[in-house]
Amino acid sequence: MIEKPSSVEDVERPADVLVSARERAIVPSAHAKSARSNLAPVKTSALSRVAAMGIWPGKWGPKIPVLWTSFMAIVGIPTLVVVFYFAFLASDQYVAEVRLAVRASAQSGEQKSASASDALSKLAVGGAPQLAGQEAHIVAEYLRSRAAIEDLGRHLDLPAIYRRGESDIWARLKEKPSAEELQKYWSSMIVTSVDGPSGIVTILVRAFRAEDARALAEACVKVSETLVNSLSERARRDALSKAEAEVRRTEGLLREALNKLRQFRDTEGYLDPAAAATSTSQLLLEALAERARLQSDMFVMTRALASNAPTLTALKDRIGSMDQQIGQLRGELTSSSRQSKTVSSALVRFEELELQRIFAEKLHGLAQGGLERARIRAEQQQIYLTMFVPPYLPEEAKYPERLAMSVIIPIMLLVLWSIFALTAAAIEDHLK
Repeated sequence: MIEKPSSVEDVERPADVLVSARERAIVPSAHAKSARSNLAPVKTSALSRVAAMGIWPGKWGPKIPVLWTSFMAIVGIPTLVVVFYFAFLASDQYVAEVRLAVRASAQSGEQKSASASDALSKLAVGGAPQLAGQEAHIVAEYLRSRAAIEDLGRHLDLPAIYRRGESDIWARLKEKPSAEELQKYWSSMIVTSVDGPSGIVTILVRAFRAEDARALAEACVKVSETLVNSLSERARRDALSKAEAEVRRTEGLLREALNKLRQFRDTEGYLDPAAAATSTSQLLLEALAERARLQSDMFVMTRALASNAPTLTALKDRIGSMDQQIGQLRGELTSSSRQSKTVSSALVRFEELELQRIFAEKLHGLAQGGLERARIRAEQQQIYLTMFVPPYLPEEAKYPERLAMSVIIPIMLLVLWSIFALTAAAIEDHLK
């Protein structure tokens, strides 16, 4: 039998028991939370110290401080290296300067007119006249080429000069360089420029000794003068050979025209068809005049004599023979028959051959004149190399520019790092 509760407190007691049991069940979890809350400050403080060291800046795990490291790698360390190199290691480099003028020889009035006619003839056949100052550019380009290095090697030992003890490791020429490496190094040690309007060539040569710089500049002048002389000699030789070839060609044309004219005279039997035509025309005119006189006499006699008179008969015979002679002379001059050889047809052919002969003679005369002018020019030097600023011994080193390079290189590195940093920041913002 179930007992009834005696009071309200007895009724509410089981609920209190349940509440107390529930609290006892919750106590362990509360203690665990409090323990975790006690450990959290320790963990947070440790992470803050790690983040302060720059190893834990985020929540995705440890990572390197990219900006600081990249700045030191791109800007800081290279700047220290550059400043240290230019301050303590970079060797002095001396510069010797030379200024040259490449000019053509003065020409007389006849030679200038001949040159003008040659230029016009080149333009007529589709060529182009030589540009002004071209030799100066040739000299400037030649001094930076491998050919100039080989020519300079006959006067100086370039590898030995650029491996002096005064040179530093960075600027020194490597031991036993190849031809391409030597040309690249030489191109970095020489500067050539050409002033367009005047054609003046400026040469700047660098070396680790002042004496070497001046010796190299003098050697550059020597090889440049040799090059200019060879160019002038080759131009004169080419002009002379072309003039001789033209004379031979025109001589062949003249010989061919004379042979054709000789064959024509042998075939036609006329030394000069024009003279033959003149004499035939003269005979024809005389025959016509004689026939007219005979006809006049016959007209007078027919009034006084009978028609069968012997004198009148003889006069008629003479007029008939004169008509035959006139017809023969006319046939020699002109004829409608293609098979008959006339003076007029021979005269046309003769005039063609004579025109060819005259033209060939004119060409041959012009070619001979050109050959003579080419021979005169070949005996003269057409291109001269004039040095108006000789190489002096430099007293102060012009390179390296220590202060300028110590400032310019760090600025360039800083700009490069800034671009890298901005790009990395833009990518990070895009990924968030």
